[in-house]
Amino acid sequence: MKKFAFWAMMTLSVVGLTSCDKDDDHVQVSADLQAAFDSRYPNASRVDWERNGGFYEAEFMGNGLENKAWFTPDGVWVMTEYDLPFNQLPQAVLEAFAVSAYASWRVDDVDMIEKNGMDVIYVIEVESGEREYELTYLEDGTLLRENTEWGDHLPVAPGQMSEVKSLVMEKYPQAVILDIEEDRRGIEVEIRDGGRQKEVFYQQDASGVLSWVHTTYEIGRYEMDTLPEEVRQALAELTGSGMRVDDVDYFETADGNYYRIEVEDRDVDKYVYVAENGEMLQMKLKNYA
Repeated sequence: MKKFAFWAMMTLSVVGLTSCDKDDDHVQVSADLQAAFDSRYPNASRVDWERNGGFYEAEFMGNGLENKAWFTPDGVWVMTEYDLPFNQLPQAVLEAFAVSAYASWRVDDVDMIEKNGMDVIYVIEVESGEREYELTYLEDGTLLRENTEWGDHLPVAPGQMSEVKSLVMEKYPQAVILDIEEDRRGIEVEIRDGGRQKEVFYQQDASGVLSWVHTTYEIGRYEMDTLPEEVRQALAELTGSGMRVDDVDYFETADGNYYRIEVEDRDVDKYVYVAENGEMLQMKLKNYA
Protein backbone atom coordinates (compact mmCIF):
# COMPACT_ATOMS: atom_id res chain seq x y z
CA MET A 1 0.00 0.00 0.00
CA LYS A 2 1.06 3.62 -0.29
CA LYS A 3 3.45 4.97 2.26
CA PHE A 4 1.98 7.80 4.21
CA ALA A 5 3.93 10.93 3.34
CA PHE A 6 1.86 12.68 5.99
CA TRP A 7 4.28 11.57 8.71
CA ALA A 8 7.20 13.21 6.97
CA MET A 9 5.23 16.36 6.24
CA MET A 10 4.30 16.81 9.87
CA THR A 11 7.97 16.87 10.86
CA LEU A 12 8.75 19.77 8.56
CA SER A 13 9.16 23.17 10.07
CA VAL A 14 6.49 25.65 9.14
CA VAL A 15 8.21 28.48 7.31
CA GLY A 16 6.75 31.89 6.77
CA LEU A 17 3.87 31.70 9.25
CA THR A 18 3.47 34.32 11.95
CA SER A 19 5.91 33.68 14.75
CA CYS A 20 4.58 33.35 18.26
CA ASP A 21 7.76 34.86 19.69
CA LYS A 22 7.52 38.42 20.85
CA ASP A 23 10.27 40.44 19.26
CA ASP A 24 10.42 43.58 21.37
CA ASP A 25 8.91 44.80 24.60
CA HIS A 26 7.35 48.23 25.06
CA VAL A 27 7.78 49.39 21.48
CA GLN A 28 6.65 52.66 19.99
CA VAL A 29 4.04 52.52 17.24
CA SER A 30 3.19 54.88 14.42
CA ALA A 31 0.63 57.63 14.84
CA ASP A 32 -1.67 55.88 12.35
CA LEU A 33 -1.54 52.61 14.26
CA GLN A 34 -2.16 54.36 17.57
CA ALA A 35 -5.08 56.25 16.03
CA ALA A 36 -6.60 53.00 14.75
CA PHE A 37 -6.35 51.51 18.24
CA ASP A 38 -7.77 54.62 19.94
CA SER A 39 -10.69 54.66 17.52
CA ARG A 40 -11.58 51.07 18.30
CA TYR A 41 -10.91 51.24 22.06
CA PRO A 42 -11.42 54.86 23.15
CA ASN A 43 -11.71 53.95 26.84
CA ALA A 44 -8.66 51.69 27.04
CA SER A 45 -6.09 52.34 29.75
CA ARG A 46 -2.58 51.09 30.57
CA VAL A 47 -1.85 50.35 26.92
CA ASP A 48 1.43 48.53 26.27
CA TRP A 49 2.58 47.71 22.73
CA GLU A 50 4.77 44.78 21.68
CA ARG A 51 5.88 43.26 18.38
CA ASN A 52 4.54 39.74 17.91
CA GLY A 53 5.80 38.28 14.65
CA GLY A 54 4.28 40.32 11.82
CA PHE A 55 1.75 42.03 14.10
CA TYR A 56 1.66 44.70 16.75
CA GLU A 57 0.01 43.50 19.95
CA ALA A 58 -1.54 45.93 22.42
CA GLU A 59 -2.13 44.77 25.98
CA PHE A 60 -4.63 47.04 27.69
CA MET A 61 -7.21 47.34 30.43
CA GLY A 62 -10.90 47.59 29.59
CA ASN A 63 -13.86 47.29 31.93
CA GLY A 64 -11.42 46.39 34.69
CA LEU A 65 -10.09 43.35 32.77
CA GLU A 66 -6.93 42.60 30.83
CA ASN A 67 -7.25 42.34 27.06
CA LYS A 68 -5.01 41.97 24.01
CA ALA A 69 -5.55 43.31 20.50
CA TRP A 70 -3.57 42.57 17.33
CA PHE A 71 -3.09 44.99 14.42
CA THR A 72 -1.10 44.91 11.21
CA PRO A 73 1.71 47.49 11.01
CA ASP A 74 -0.50 49.74 8.86
CA GLY A 75 -3.28 49.78 11.45
CA VAL A 76 -5.70 47.06 10.28
CA TRP A 77 -7.37 45.37 13.25
CA VAL A 78 -6.97 41.59 13.18
CA MET A 79 -8.06 40.09 16.50
CA THR A 80 -8.85 40.90 20.13
CA GLU A 81 -8.78 38.55 23.10
CA TYR A 82 -10.82 39.69 26.11
CA ASP A 83 -10.73 38.32 29.63
CA LEU A 84 -14.29 37.35 30.55
CA PRO A 85 -15.96 36.35 33.83
CA PHE A 86 -17.37 32.82 33.58
CA ASN A 87 -20.92 33.97 34.34
CA GLN A 88 -20.82 36.37 31.38
CA LEU A 89 -20.50 33.58 28.84
CA PRO A 90 -23.46 33.26 26.45
CA GLN A 91 -26.24 31.12 27.89
CA ALA A 92 -25.81 28.47 25.18
CA VAL A 93 -22.11 28.10 26.05
CA LEU A 94 -22.89 27.84 29.78
CA GLU A 95 -25.46 25.15 29.08
CA ALA A 96 -23.12 23.22 26.78
CA PHE A 97 -20.34 23.34 29.34
CA ALA A 98 -22.71 22.28 32.16
CA VAL A 99 -23.51 18.99 30.40
CA SER A 100 -19.93 18.35 29.23
CA ALA A 101 -17.46 15.91 30.76
CA TYR A 102 -15.61 18.91 32.23
CA ALA A 103 -18.47 20.48 34.20
CA SER A 104 -16.93 19.46 37.54
CA TRP A 105 -13.42 20.59 36.61
CA ARG A 106 -11.96 23.83 37.94
CA VAL A 107 -12.33 26.74 35.54
CA ASP A 108 -8.96 28.48 35.36
CA ASP A 109 -9.63 31.19 32.79
CA VAL A 110 -12.24 32.35 30.27
CA ASP A 111 -11.62 34.42 27.13
CA MET A 112 -13.75 35.87 24.37
CA ILE A 113 -11.99 36.17 21.01
CA GLU A 114 -13.09 38.44 18.15
CA LYS A 115 -11.46 37.96 14.74
CA ASN A 116 -11.65 40.07 11.63
CA GLY A 117 -14.09 38.32 9.30
CA MET A 118 -15.04 35.47 11.67
CA ASP A 119 -17.61 34.76 14.36
CA VAL A 120 -16.79 35.32 18.03
CA ILE A 121 -15.44 32.30 19.91
CA TYR A 122 -15.21 31.58 23.62
CA VAL A 123 -12.35 29.70 25.29
CA ILE A 124 -12.69 28.00 28.68
CA GLU A 125 -9.52 26.69 30.30
CA VAL A 126 -10.18 23.91 32.80
CA GLU A 127 -8.03 21.67 34.96
CA SER A 128 -8.42 18.66 37.20
CA GLY A 129 -5.35 17.49 39.08
CA GLU A 130 -2.53 17.43 36.54
CA ARG A 131 -4.88 17.35 33.54
CA GLU A 132 -5.57 20.56 31.64
CA TYR A 133 -7.87 21.21 28.71
CA GLU A 134 -8.78 24.23 26.61
CA LEU A 135 -12.36 24.17 25.30
CA THR A 136 -13.35 26.45 22.42
CA TYR A 137 -17.04 27.19 21.77
CA LEU A 138 -19.09 29.15 19.29
CA GLU A 139 -21.76 31.49 20.67
CA ASP A 140 -24.46 28.86 19.98
CA GLY A 141 -22.70 26.34 22.25
CA THR A 142 -21.01 24.33 19.48
CA LEU A 143 -17.74 22.85 20.75
CA LEU A 144 -15.05 23.66 18.17
CA ARG A 145 -11.91 22.36 19.83
CA GLU A 146 -10.90 20.31 22.81
CA ASN A 147 -7.17 20.84 23.22
CA THR A 148 -4.85 19.28 25.77
CA GLU A 149 -2.30 22.05 25.33
CA TRP A 150 -2.79 25.66 26.31
CA GLY A 151 -1.16 28.16 24.05
CA ASP A 152 -1.38 31.60 22.54
CA HIS A 153 -4.22 32.17 20.11
CA LEU A 154 -2.48 33.60 17.10
CA PRO A 155 -4.18 35.67 14.40
CA VAL A 156 -4.05 35.09 10.68
CA ALA A 157 -3.31 38.14 8.53
CA PRO A 158 -6.35 39.45 6.59
CA GLY A 159 -4.83 38.62 3.20
CA GLN A 160 -3.96 35.11 4.26
CA MET A 161 -7.39 34.70 5.84
CA SER A 162 -8.97 35.37 2.44
CA GLU A 163 -6.61 32.90 0.77
CA VAL A 164 -7.45 30.18 3.29
CA LYS A 165 -11.18 30.74 2.86
CA SER A 166 -10.81 30.41 -0.93
CA LEU A 167 -8.84 27.17 -0.58
CA VAL A 168 -11.41 25.69 1.77
CA MET A 169 -14.37 26.61 -0.43
CA GLU A 170 -12.59 25.22 -3.49
CA LYS A 171 -12.26 21.85 -1.75
CA TYR A 172 -15.55 21.95 0.19
CA PRO A 173 -17.93 24.22 -1.78
CA GLN A 174 -20.92 23.48 0.49
CA ALA A 175 -19.05 24.02 3.75
CA VAL A 176 -19.65 26.66 6.38
CA ILE A 177 -16.37 28.00 7.81
CA LEU A 178 -16.62 28.19 11.60
CA ASP A 179 -13.14 29.35 12.61
CA ILE A 180 -9.60 29.86 11.29
CA GLU A 181 -6.61 29.82 13.58
CA GLU A 182 -2.86 29.54 13.26
CA ASP A 183 -1.05 27.07 15.46
CA ARG A 184 2.59 26.09 15.81
CA ARG A 185 2.36 23.66 12.86
CA GLY A 186 0.22 25.51 10.33
CA ILE A 187 -3.29 26.85 9.84
CA GLU A 188 -6.30 25.01 11.25
CA VAL A 189 -9.79 25.60 9.85
CA GLU A 190 -12.96 24.34 11.50
CA ILE A 191 -15.82 23.76 9.06
CA ARG A 192 -19.29 22.26 8.98
CA ASP A 193 -19.69 20.13 5.87
CA GLY A 194 -22.23 17.46 4.98
CA GLY A 195 -23.65 17.46 8.48
CA ARG A 196 -20.21 16.96 10.03
CA GLN A 197 -17.83 19.22 11.88
CA LYS A 198 -14.40 18.83 10.31
CA GLU A 199 -10.91 20.21 10.83
CA VAL A 200 -8.99 21.14 7.68
CA PHE A 201 -5.26 21.66 8.08
CA TYR A 202 -2.86 23.60 5.82
CA GLN A 203 0.89 24.19 5.84
CA GLN A 204 2.90 26.91 4.13
CA ASP A 205 6.16 26.23 2.31
CA ALA A 206 9.23 28.45 2.03
CA SER A 207 7.80 30.26 -0.98
CA GLY A 208 4.60 31.12 0.90
CA VAL A 209 2.32 28.62 -0.88
CA LEU A 210 -0.35 27.05 1.30
CA SER A 211 -0.97 23.33 0.80
CA TRP A 212 -3.67 21.07 2.17
CA VAL A 213 -2.27 18.47 4.57
CA HIS A 214 -5.30 16.66 5.94
CA THR A 215 -8.96 16.82 6.85
CA THR A 216 -10.19 15.02 9.93
CA TYR A 217 -13.45 14.39 11.72
CA GLU A 218 -14.66 12.32 14.64
CA ILE A 219 -16.42 9.00 14.14
CA GLY A 220 -19.46 8.89 16.41
CA ARG A 221 -20.25 5.90 18.59
CA TYR A 222 -23.35 5.25 16.53
CA GLU A 223 -21.17 4.92 13.40
CA MET A 224 -18.86 2.20 14.69
CA ASP A 225 -20.93 -0.57 13.09
CA THR A 226 -20.65 1.15 9.70
CA LEU A 227 -16.84 1.14 9.63
CA PRO A 228 -15.09 -1.19 7.17
CA GLU A 229 -14.99 -4.75 8.46
CA GLU A 230 -11.17 -4.71 8.55
CA VAL A 231 -11.19 -1.61 10.76
CA ARG A 232 -13.78 -3.12 13.08
CA GLN A 233 -11.56 -6.19 13.37
CA ALA A 234 -8.61 -3.96 14.32
CA LEU A 235 -10.74 -2.30 16.99
CA ALA A 236 -11.73 -5.73 18.32
CA GLU A 237 -8.07 -6.74 18.52
CA LEU A 238 -7.23 -3.61 20.49
CA THR A 239 -10.01 -4.13 23.01
CA GLY A 240 -9.20 -7.85 23.17
CA SER A 241 -5.64 -6.99 24.21
CA GLY A 242 -6.96 -5.03 27.20
CA MET A 243 -7.00 -1.53 25.73
CA ARG A 244 -9.99 0.75 26.12
CA VAL A 245 -11.02 2.66 22.99
CA ASP A 246 -11.89 6.30 23.77
CA ASP A 247 -12.26 8.02 20.39
CA VAL A 248 -11.89 7.30 16.69
CA ASP A 249 -11.03 10.03 14.18
CA TYR A 250 -10.90 9.69 10.39
CA PHE A 251 -8.12 11.39 8.43
CA GLU A 252 -8.17 12.20 4.72
CA THR A 253 -4.79 12.93 3.10
CA ALA A 254 -3.52 13.15 -0.46
CA ASP A 255 -1.51 9.95 0.06
CA GLY A 256 -4.19 7.80 1.66
CA ASN A 257 -6.81 7.82 4.37
CA TYR A 258 -6.62 6.26 7.81
CA TYR A 259 -8.17 6.12 11.27
CA ARG A 260 -6.58 7.47 14.44
CA ILE A 261 -7.82 5.49 17.44
CA GLU A 262 -7.31 6.93 20.90
CA VAL A 263 -6.87 4.14 23.45
CA GLU A 264 -6.08 3.86 27.12
CA ASP A 265 -3.51 1.16 27.80
CA ARG A 266 -2.80 0.58 31.49
CA ASP A 267 -3.62 4.20 32.31
CA VAL A 268 -1.45 5.48 29.44
CA ASP A 269 -3.16 7.35 26.59
CA LYS A 270 -2.00 6.31 23.13
CA TYR A 271 -2.91 6.85 19.48
CA VAL A 272 -3.10 3.83 17.20
CA TYR A 273 -3.11 4.58 13.46
CA VAL A 274 -5.01 2.10 11.28
CA ALA A 275 -5.32 2.13 7.48
CA GLU A 276 -8.67 1.65 5.76
CA ASN A 277 -7.73 -1.98 5.07
CA GLY A 278 -7.24 -2.61 8.80
CA GLU A 279 -3.43 -2.58 8.73
CA MET A 280 -1.98 -1.07 11.90
CA LEU A 281 0.43 1.63 10.79
CA GLN A 282 1.92 2.75 14.08
CA MET A 283 1.26 3.54 17.74
CA LYS A 284 2.33 6.67 19.61
CA LEU A 285 1.90 8.11 23.06
CA LYS A 286 -0.84 10.70 22.83
CA ASN A 287 1.33 13.58 24.05
CA TYR A 288 3.90 12.91 21.31
CA ALA A 289 1.59 12.20 18.38
